[in-house]
Amino acid sequence: MSAIEQLTADHAAVLDALPAGAMPHAARRAALATLTAQGLPGGREENWRYANLRPLEQLRFTPRLTLEAAALVRAAELLPAPLPGFDRYVIVDGLFAVALSAASGEVNDVEVALQAGIDAGYASAGGDARFGALASAFAPQAIRVTARTGAARDIEVVFVATAAGSETASYPALLVQLAPNARLRLVERHIGAHDVATFANAALAIEVGAAARLRHVRVQQAGALATHIETLRAEVADSAEYVLDTIALGALAARSTLHVRLAGRGARIAYGRSVAIDGTQVNDAAVVIEHAAPATVTAQDYRGIAAGRSRVAFNGHVIMRANAAGSASSQSLRSLLAGPGTVVDERPHIEIYTDDVKASHGATAGKIDEQMLFYLLSRGIERRTAKSLLKWAFLTELVARIPIADLRAQVERAFAQRFTGEDAAVAQELV
Repeated sequence: MSAIEQLTADHAAVLDALPAGAMPHAARRAALATLTAQGLPGGREENWRYANLRPLEQLRFTPRLTLEAAALVRAAELLPAPLPGFDRYVIVDGLFAVALSAASGEVNDVEVALQAGIDAGYASAGGDARFGALASAFAPQAIRVTARTGAARDIEVVFVATAAGSETASYPALLVQLAPNARLRLVERHIGAHDVATFANAALAIEVGAAARLRHVRVQQAGALATHIETLRAEVADSAEYVLDTIALGALAARSTLHVRLAGRGARIAYGRSVAIDGTQVNDAAVVIEHAAPATVTAQDYRGIAAGRSRVAFNGHVIMRANAAGSASSQSLRSLLAGPGTVVDERPHIEIYTDDVKASHGATAGKIDEQMLFYLLSRGIERRTAKSLLKWAFLTELVARIPIADLRAQVERAFAQRFTGEDAAVAQELV
């Protein structure tokens, strides 16, 4: 049975049991029709040629509808240390875990609530956002964060996957809306059991109102056998700022699709992505940033490290529309090949439809600097440690941008552990 046949059968089997709130059954059927009409992406499509979608042939798409006690216990064991000052909300296998979460409701003019399903335009989305349509068809719940004018709050949302993908899927879903002049710091984490081949298909929709500021840090540490797919769409209004930093370490097969639209005059995005993978991992990202208004600004930085026989890919696509006069964009894409069988693909791409813009891009890929390695070895540093130091130096500039000290320390330890292959205590010596 093909993946399309499987998801169609799974949807027919579960539809009557899915909640109808934000996504009535007719809307869920329409979302599925959007997806099946185009089919799932494949290697013949340019923006998907480096993604590993082979596991989809062995997975089920039916979501869990009740949270099992064993899954709750497992999730509690996997949770990282809490971040001081942040209200934590935990979603296990796509379902809200009340026992592990702060109370829902409104605090400091920021409301956190549950809704049944996610639409946010994904139900009719095609092209690279087809997995968003899949989430609209299946997701039983979504977390909705609404920040009102003048609001300021720190929130952490942790999505945990524990169930085998051969049995059930997880649909992390998050909606974030900032009213004009709101302030929000959001940490979004994806974690999972390392001994289970989980399947998560995340969908996010973000709106940043006029003069609002969203500081968003995403950390993907899915389990070592996981298939993790995520789709994010964001719209940024007049004089608003969206600062997005993504850390990706986990999953056997990972794909990230982002489309950010700078819709208002003076809208800005600063986007950073740091990736470190090993073994046979595949990590693929396609990012589209659309300048759809005057005086908009993009700063995009990407750093990827591929070790073992892993494959890392990044497609950075910037579009300057005809009405984007006075806008500016910069792209810096850099990758490090740290293994004999690694594959790296970087694709900076800029479309410009007006002359009154500034745009620059650069892409490099190379191996560890042998002269620097020799220098460290000549100072008595052991070879493995020396290589780890050079890998760390490659990423440290982007990791340093994380504005939350405790989270930054957790990320540093995770990277160091990946570089050294040692336990966390030994890895801590590196940082």
